[in-house]
Amino acid sequence: MKTRMAALFASERPDLPALLDDLPVGVAVLDGEGRVRFLNKTLESLTGFAREDVRGLPCRHVLRSRACVQGCPWARSEGEGGSLETDLINRHRRRIAVRLTPVLLRDAEGRELARLEIIEDLTPIKEMEDRLSQAAGPGQMVGRSQAMEKLLRLVPVIAQSDSPVLITGETGTGKDLLAEAVHRASPRSREPFVRFSCGPMPEELLEADLFGRRGSGGEGRPGRFQQAHNGTLYLSEIADLPVQQQARLVRCLDERAILPVGADKPVRVNVRLIASTNADPEALIRSGRLREDLFHRLAAVRLHLPPLRQRGEDVSFLLQHFLGVYAARFKKSIVGFSPKALRLLSAYSFPGNVRELKNIVEFAAMVCSGETILPAHLPAHLPGAHDAAEPAPKTARKTGRKAKG
Repeated sequence: MKTRMAALFASERPDLPALLDDLPVGVAVLDGEGRVRFLNKTLESLTGFAREDVRGLPCRHVLRSRACVQGCPWARSEGEGGSLETDLINRHRRRIAVRLTPVLLRDAEGRELARLEIIEDLTPIKEMEDRLSQAAGPGQMVGRSQAMEKLLRLVPVIAQSDSPVLITGETGTGKDLLAEAVHRASPRSREPFVRFSCGPMPEELLEADLFGRRGSGGEGRPGRFQQAHNGTLYLSEIADLPVQQQARLVRCLDERAILPVGADKPVRVNVRLIASTNADPEALIRSGRLREDLFHRLAAVRLHLPPLRQRGEDVSFLLQHFLGVYAARFKKSIVGFSPKALRLLSAYSFPGNVRELKNIVEFAAMVCSGETILPAHLPAHLPGAHDAAEPAPKTARKTGRKAKG
């Protein structure tokens, strides 16, 4: 077999190594004893081993994976057929998710020529699955409407800069989640993300909480800016910040430094600032609640979250999305909404936006004991929920049949 395999790489077949090197997947050529005879360039890059250094070594010393201890594919039915997902630990001790496919090369007479290990790097797929999994979580931004898709496409783009961001949108539209999404997609994602609500509190306390405090003995208590150093500071409801503190915020944005309470020297900070408001910023400026110079600095990047009533196509998507989330959380086998329940929900205006929709679905999933959400499972404050109530939950529970709406 070694003679026949050597012919594959002999001078009369000079194109085979080049052909393997051009493949976008890793390929290892093994002899009948499972020793490495060749690695293509992709696999050299993946494993960190040069082909000359590993030639003649047992495969398990080069392609180190769980498959080596849980059952070598070549030990099962000569290794042919079927792929398996496993991992590979490369020369630098990095664990890489891979799909391994063993292939047996035979000549025209059916004799074994060589064994190929086709190795596909699954890292990009796993990373994408992780992102999608995160995106489907209860605390993530989701949406299928044109407005939301456009907004979500912008997030990774604006995340790459350090410009301040101003997020506007009604209560419950997801401003906090959007701010966190920008941080997670940014180069600062490994650094702190600090939230601070500018809600009413004594001015002196607010100033110390935001900018820190320096004692007479030199001891200090860091404020939110220092806590967010190298990361992102998110100020929600920025218009609730007293005008005097807004002026200090302007200086901070200009000088990239803060002056803690009781300190006589400024402290430099490296923070990306994101602010939000549920009101119209221009109206806030006209009413004197928001300084115009602060607005112009914050609005270098401005994102607006539309209310749910303007995202009609998102309602059914979000209902099903959150139903899946809460059915899994409560360990129930709820699969959908009855037509009547869906009509009631679709006709509702959701003044509390996505947050209210999420709460309604959580309640309905909590009280539903069958496979279908019925009007009787909806909160009483929902218009028409009691009028359209169907007496089916107990029936569905007793008979085990799917209720019809």
